[in-house]
Amino acid sequence: MRKLWVILCLVGMSSVAWAQESSPRVSVLPFAIHSRQDTVKTQKTVMELLVRRLEAEGVKTVDPQDVEKSVRPGEAVQNEEQARALGRRLGADYVVTGSLNEIGNSISLDARLVDVSARKKTEALFAEEKGMENLAAAANQIVQQMAVHLLARAVISEVVIQGNERIEAEAIKSNVKSKKGELLRSEQVAEDIKAIYKMGYFEKVDANVTDTSTGKLLTFVVLENPTIQEVRIKGNNKIKEKDILAAISTRQYTVLQKNVIAEDVQKILKLYSQKGYFNAEVKPRTEFPKDPRKATVVFDIDENKKVYIQEIAFTGNKSFSSRKLRSTMQVKEKSLLSLVTDRGILQKDILETDVDRLTVFYHDKGFMDAKVGTPEITRRDDGFYINIPVDEGERYKVTSVKLQGDLIQDEAKIQEKLKSKPEEYFSREKLREDIDVLNKSYMNEGYAYVQVEPNVQRHSEEQTSDITYNVKKGDLIHIGRIYVTGNTKTRDKVIRRELQLAEGDTFSSEKMEQSITKLKKLDFFEEVEIAPSKGDQADIMNLTVKVKEKLTGAISVGGGFASDDGLFASSEIIQRNLFGRGQTLGVKGYFGQDAQRYVASFTEPWLFDRHIIAGIDVYNWLREYNDFTKDATGVRLRTGYPFGNYSRLNVYYTLENADVTDVDEDASAYIKSQEGKLLKSSITVGMERDTTDHPFMPTRGSINAVSSEFSSQYLGSDTDFIKSEVKSGWYFPIYWKLVGFVKGEFGYIDDTDPDKPVPVYENFFLGGINSLRAFKWGDVGPKDEQGEIIGGRTYGLATVEMLFPLIEKLGIRGVGFFDAGNVYTDIEDFSVSDFRTDAGAGIRWSSPFGPLRIEWGYNLDPEPGEDRSRWQFSAGAFF
Repeated sequence: MRKLWVILCLVGMSSVAWAQESSPRVSVLPFAIHSRQDTVKTQKTVMELLVRRLEAEGVKTVDPQDVEKSVRPGEAVQNEEQARALGRRLGADYVVTGSLNEIGNSISLDARLVDVSARKKTEALFAEEKGMENLAAAANQIVQQMAVHLLARAVISEVVIQGNERIEAEAIKSNVKSKKGELLRSEQVAEDIKAIYKMGYFEKVDANVTDTSTGKLLTFVVLENPTIQEVRIKGNNKIKEKDILAAISTRQYTVLQKNVIAEDVQKILKLYSQKGYFNAEVKPRTEFPKDPRKATVVFDIDENKKVYIQEIAFTGNKSFSSRKLRSTMQVKEKSLLSLVTDRGILQKDILETDVDRLTVFYHDKGFMDAKVGTPEITRRDDGFYINIPVDEGERYKVTSVKLQGDLIQDEAKIQEKLKSKPEEYFSREKLREDIDVLNKSYMNEGYAYVQVEPNVQRHSEEQTSDITYNVKKGDLIHIGRIYVTGNTKTRDKVIRRELQLAEGDTFSSEKMEQSITKLKKLDFFEEVEIAPSKGDQADIMNLTVKVKEKLTGAISVGGGFASDDGLFASSEIIQRNLFGRGQTLGVKGYFGQDAQRYVASFTEPWLFDRHIIAGIDVYNWLREYNDFTKDATGVRLRTGYPFGNYSRLNVYYTLENADVTDVDEDASAYIKSQEGKLLKSSITVGMERDTTDHPFMPTRGSINAVSSEFSSQYLGSDTDFIKSEVKSGWYFPIYWKLVGFVKGEFGYIDDTDPDKPVPVYENFFLGGINSLRAFKWGDVGPKDEQGEIIGGRTYGLATVEMLFPLIEKLGIRGVGFFDAGNVYTDIEDFSVSDFRTDAGAGIRWSSPFGPLRIEWGYNLDPEPGEDRSRWQFSAGAFF
């Protein structure tokens, strides 16, 4: 650094020397003044300004007092010959003469630089500014122009960059203010050197000045920083190296920049603070293992332990406990969940949002003047302690709720729908809900552009408030044109038939929402949007249905493993939107050591363009039981009729030819009685209702189903029985992002003809990934006298699940579950106390390749010979 300043001083000294060595002597003569200003005073001011600036540039000047002795006050020399004569008398090499002109708010200096010897031509100089207050700036411009002519040897002839290898010369020059054709200034060169250093790419910067026939050659000689050959991250365990490298700017094969490395240290520390490692330390070091021009940058990380929020406290809260206030916040104290989640991590941006949440909470509870202050964060040895000041203010009650404006219903009927009620505490949330209720009520009646403006009057002395909703209904809107966009495969009519609004209908926001829901439930599209736009007339609205299609064909595989049953697998090839018609065609296969099943199916969801579902299944089912083998071939005809928004009535006809063979000699009499072929002809009637919000990852809603199968000799069947089942499952949000699921199932078979016993393979069996997950499929049920499971006539099953996000962005959920159930010989034997139970956990992923489930069940009360636990899985792949 000392060397740099020595160089700059030498440059400065030499530049002054250049100016002094070649500087001619100049005499500034009085200017002619064309202005409202005092002529003599203004003449003197102009001369002083020009002389002072010329001397600052290193130009020798004639003393203005000597000039004044040679020219009478107020006079000006306009003739060049007179000017030269006066210049010779004053001993000057050059004289400067001219005029000052003031016109309106503008001033100008028109000057001439006259060579006394007359060997050089006279140079015209000009400067213009706004107002007399800028006279000094105009004089400076004239001097700058004079300096170029007077100090020709001190003018920059060229600016050159030397020593740069990777940084372009033009990129360096863009930071340099010394330009070709300008006067060389030592102070400007010093600033230029600083500017090049600030670029961060150079280890050393020098400036050299050499004389040329055309002026001064200014050369900046740079030495670039070393090249980064490698960037290493050491000591990181909690954050992956690729994530750290992606966050920092130090890169391989770039120029080493110390300021960038310092910034990268802060970026790494920020990454760790987001994970709760506020004590993390990052020490950068630069190594030159082989070549002093090739650097290796190493970031040594000492992660240390996580720092959690130990306590969140409040001051000033009187009406609500600190626990209640904490429950409204997203930032939480450390708990057991901190072992598997980010709970307890301090994130200041989220904490700032929590201040708004707390304020909203108080306003919703009637504290209209409540204020929540800035959280005070204290760092101690064991973690963070946060105190949040609260000023609750007074609590307001509602004295009246009124409606004004365009009312389409009786005011009393509308008020019944409103949440805000007189004599209750004021709530901003209820106010928002009321606006939403009013908007929807009017929009469902066709008033799409309704405006609801709430007016809340507070009475501070009484702590009361009056609410008035002003309603402007606007025009009654009808649907004009409906456009469908984004569908490249799915046919327009497949989309249009799900819409609850048609061209010409009165607008309804409820029907538009139902249309979006129905389109989403098709599961043909990644995105669904219905965008309204104004039609040709004020009372007409056009709708544009925008969809983004997804893959609807799938190849799925599933299976499980048991120590006594080995591997089993299942597969399915299905297209849920065949040729874009909304039809489903699929082939399923189950492959195991003891069973094989094949099913080909086709479904038409709109038979004859009416919302009647029709389908057919053709199947073959071969299963090897312990004492016999069943080989069945059959066909099933299906039809269904949706009604309401979520319900459907189903009717099936099944014709199955089953053959029971390979009956063991030691089998029970019951099993031996099943040997031979048996024809089943049956009708199944069922009803189901599905209100869930997602086909695989629901968070709310329910699935309820009831069905009965009638097999009778009157249908040509060899068996007579009625097989009935009831299933009910409910999803509901619990807390944070936890979702609860409760399911119950019950089934019963009624043997209507004792002379034609129900086939053993029609009995109920439990076990597997969809029932009791600690057991293999069909492993739970009554046994015969030989100890073999033969299923039963009735069963019960209960499941409780807790679902929670693991990696929310990727759609990965965790699940903890409890299963209880059993199968009984007859309904008289049914007893909840005999239920088999298991518990376990698993992972569910709505992957790009289809739904994936991996679950482990633990047998809570194993019987002799049973496995203690079992893994179950199913997976899929889309095409």
